Amino acid sequence: MKTQFSRRRNSIIGPSFVGPVSLTLLVVVLIFVLVRVFAPGVVVALGTPLWHGGTMLSAGVGNVGSFFTSSAKLANDRDRLLRENAALTVENATLAARASDLTRLLGTRTEPGPGILASVLARPPVSPYDVLVIDQGTESGVQTGMRALGAGGIPLGTVESVSGSSARVMLYSSSGRETESWVGEQRLPVALRGEGSGAFSATVAREAGVNVGDMIYVTGAGALPIGSVTRVESDPSSPRSHIDIKPLLNPFSTVWVTLAP
Repeated sequence: MKTQFSRRRNSIIGPSFVGPVSLTLLVVVLIFVLVRVFAPGVVVALGTPLWHGGTMLSAGVGNVGSFFTSSAKLANDRDRLLRENAALTVENATLAARASDLTRLLGTRTEPGPGILASVLARPPVSPYDVLVIDQGTESGVQTGMRALGAGGIPLGTVESVSGSSARVMLYSSSGRETESWVGEQRLPVALRGEGSGAFSATVAREAGVNVGDMIYVTGAGALPIGSVTRVESDPSSPRSHIDIKPLLNPFSTVWVTLAP
């Protein structure tokens, strides 16, 4: 049985089949050789459309790849530009805030003002109460005893200690600190006493005529206003009156100061 099956399968590709196939292949090869030898231009003419088709197909595939590559690059560029725009927006907002602070401190003048401009690095509660830490020191010419002025030239305190690139400003409102001052339009001498947290108090003769709303000035180079009287408390049994004083400028919201001798 196995021998019969093998013979039947081999009969399909027997001599009767191999002969015509071999003859056909021989004829095709002979024709190709003759055309190649006697008419080479025919081969080129027949192959050119195929070559052009292959070239166009390759170009098409390349264009598709370039399209996706360009789209990815454009997406990356767009994301990068969005990030840069967001960073510039934040930077512009920061610069606008700084310009506003400096305008309040220095006004709209364009020429350099007197003194040393310094930024406040720390204020209460980060720093000790009634102490400001600023970013200028001996390298910028800062010396102990210099006066720190806020917006509008309002005195805030004096430089207590200084290092190469920073300094500590002790506020006039420091608890227990006394500063020679004047009160009212008559410039009545008074000892301004710091009560801490930016507040002041003083005592004056009861007959001095000090009233609520009178201005308090720090003595020195000119009359520099520092606060105003908010309450006058008199005791009939005492010859002196106690006055409470509110600062004109909140030192704990100050971000820039000018240092002057």
